[in-house]
Amino acid sequence: MNMSHYEAIHHLLANYCFIVDRASATEMADLFWEDATLDFAGEVYEGRDAIYDVYATWITEKRDPVVGLRHILYTPSIEVSGTSAVAETYYDADGHSKDSGRYIRLRGLYRDRLELRNAEWRFLSREVQTWQVPFDRKKS
Repeated sequence: MNMSHYEAIHHLLANYCFIVDRASATEMADLFWEDATLDFAGEVYEGRDAIYDVYATWITEKRDPVVGLRHILYTPSIEVSGTSAVAETYYDADGHSKDSGRYIRLRGLYRDRLELRNAEWRFLSREVQTWQVPFDRKKS
C-alpha cells in the first residue's frame, strides 16, 4: 500500500492504540526506534529495552485488571518535515475493572516526535499525558 507520510503516521498512532488494548509489550516497543525515549506519566525511559520493560510492567499492574480496554484518538495534529515529524493527539480510554466492575475512563494527550528510517515511521520520543476523569458510574 502506498501511503503518504501523513497517512503512515496516522496509521502508526492508531496502531499504538490497538496494540495497547491487546496488551503486547513486544509489539508496543517495536513501534519505537532503538534510541527512542518515552515519557510515561512523568517518568522518562530511554531506549527500546527500557520502553519494553515499562510497558510489560504496565500491562501486569494496570492493563490486566481492566476488561474491554479501548483507546480512541481525536484530532491528530501532524506536521511532517522531511524525515522528521511532530504530532499531538488527544485520546480517551475506557474499560471496566475486573474486580469491582467499576467504569474506568481516562483522557489525555500524546506528544510525539517521529522519524522516518528505511521507509518506516516510528516514534523517536513519546510523551503520554493521562488526565483522570472523575466518573462514578456503576457497571452497566
